[in-house]
Amino acid sequence: MYSRNWRFGAAAVAFTILNPLLFSPPKTDDAWMTRVVLAERWWTRERQEGVLELSYPNALNVLNVPTSGYAVVTAYRKQPIRAAVAGVAAMALKFWYVAELVRRYDARRSE
Repeated sequence: MYSRNWRFGAAAVAFTILNPLLFSPPKTDDAWMTRVVLAERWWTRERQEGVLELSYPNALNVLNVPTSGYAVVTAYRKQPIRAAVAGVAAMALKFWYVAELVRRYDARRSE
């Protein structure tokens, strides 16, 4: 968005689409990011929880929508400080959200 180069955008979209095909499933669930994926699946499939609700921790995802949108807009407008701050805030909200899901997933598994 910041550089407005369509090739970078196309590469990002292509990688996002190809990413699940390029990497084999993990052999164990020891890695934190593996547990993030498993926790998100557990949260939405087994618990049948939504991801954009106002209850905690879903509210973190709700807050992430306008924060990420603002990051995209400021990057497009080439406002680097605002884009960086909004990008960091969006990532912090996302990591907070998935960390909470992993905490709940791990607690459920250890019962």
